[in-house]
Amino acid sequence: MSAGDLVALIQGLLKSRNCQKMEVSPVNSCCFCLTLRSGTILIGIGNCLLYLCVFTWYLTSSTIDTGGLRDGLDVTSLDISIFSIFFVKTLVNMLLLVGAVKRIPSLTLPWLCANAASMMIAMVFIGITILFGTTKLNLNYSEYVTSLTIMGMVTGINLFCWIVVFTFRKNLIIEAHLDRFPSGSDELSSVYSQCPSSLMLNPPPPSYYEIEGYKECKPPPEDSPPEYEEA
Repeated sequence: MSAGDLVALIQGLLKSRNCQKMEVSPVNSCCFCLTLRSGTILIGIGNCLLYLCVFTWYLTSSTIDTGGLRDGLDVTSLDISIFSIFFVKTLVNMLLLVGAVKRIPSLTLPWLCANAASMMIAMVFIGITILFGTTKLNLNYSEYVTSLTIMGMVTGINLFCWIVVFTFRKNLIIEAHLDRFPSGSDELSSVYSQCPSSLMLNPPPPSYYEIEGYKECKPPPEDSPPEYEEA
């Protein structure tokens, strides 16, 4: 195969691959009825309301008798832990809401990190409950099953929300990249417009030997060796 034929073959393969490429739009649906943006906003609002209700219940419930700030005493380590968790969770959910409304992907990263840590802690608690629930934790069968079911459901819902926010952040990064470098998308669309099925492929360029007018040349015939009797 000549050099021109090889170049023409490579060009034909590249053109066929470019024509076969299809532009895949990013996934933008959540629960088959909402967009990722509206789903992220609902996740932020729901988490803020949930943590506010839990924090209010901790301050006003009479079933909890741990002393501390609730009873007008000194602040305990449990109070500090509850306040810290409430403050961090409320802050990251507010950042998530602002990032979803204003389409800022960097503001969703704290929420992803905080909930990833929460899921890891929940998985540790589930493992401890599975291994030591009926022995060292002294749980009966109903408490054992109920605790595992609740922790599993909470972890599963948290994982689903994490996937939704992560996908939304990835789509925002892709959109920002396309807005920053529009030339790449324009070149891609021009390639798609130049590759309809009705167009004929360009003929390959002539080979080097055809341009130079190559003619098959045979070496001059050599004299046969003399026969044995003549020698």
